Amino acid sequence: MTKGSDVTISVKHIQTYDAIAATGSTIAAAGELGISQSNASRLLHQLELYLGVRLFERDKNRLAPTREGLQLGPEIRAISDRLTALKVLALELENGRSQEIPLRLAFPASLSVTLVPRLVKRFLAENGPVRIEVASGSYLAIERMVADGEADIGFTRLPSPTPGLRLEHELPSRNICVLHRDHPLAGRDMLTVADLRSRDLILLNRERPVRHELEAFFYKQGLRQRPAIEAHSVGCACGLAAEGLGIAIVSELLANEYRSIPLAFVPLEPALPVTYAVVGSDRVPLPKAAAPFLRYLQEWA
Repeated sequence: MTKGSDVTISVKHIQTYDAIAATGSTIAAAGELGISQSNASRLLHQLELYLGVRLFERDKNRLAPTREGLQLGPEIRAISDRLTALKVLALELENGRSQEIPLRLAFPASLSVTLVPRLVKRFLAENGPVRIEVASGSYLAIERMVADGEADIGFTRLPSPTPGLRLEHELPSRNICVLHRDHPLAGRDMLTVADLRSRDLILLNRERPVRHELEAFFYKQGLRQRPAIEAHSVGCACGLAAEGLGIAIVSELLANEYRSIPLAFVPLEPALPVTYAVVGSDRVPLPKAAAPFLRYLQEWA
């Protein structure tokens, strides 16, 4: 005869007990579980052997809990509820919709207050509840967050100096002139470097690699003058230009987020291309929740 210590209890044993307790019948429980009546009876018997007590007794045509069954029932049902919750959580994780594991995003300041809130709103509306964390910083800081596993998706500028990143999507752009719509040069189809001579320029601060590239570009074109104002972000530069304080030289892709303020966008010739990228860590795959967010970014660009 099988001893209780020889029985291995599985999820099926708990499910069978739960179904019998709910229906009062091994036949009905078997139908609910999609197994045979004999299999349901066997699973109940094995659970009783394991626990060392009888859980049900026949009362007319129905199985009724014994005194021990009444005492142990809530504990067994708690296990059943916990297993159900565990399965739901596993499905949520598989589908990328768990509240337990956030989708972590890292974007520059100019986008974290414009583009990102719009995309997060759309994401939550179309994909259900997911916990989202948004971080902001310089491109180098963003790259380090992704490489160190502190962010799942990062927005950066290429080329990237940080090892350990995986390129998910490239976003090509170019530098343009952004100026108040009433500026004397606002109606031009394009502006050359010569047109900028003796004009008040608004450039990103000197710590940024793009600033050095822009100054080298100007130097080759014969323009050697200091900017009137240095800005810490594209958003700040656009805001300054909207106040009529000068001509901002910034990325078109990022500046497009500020078209609602009184600005004119004029191409700079010769063109000075710039490429952005969405990156992940090359050590771990992106969470499934990142897929729709990547699609939104591709549509945006």
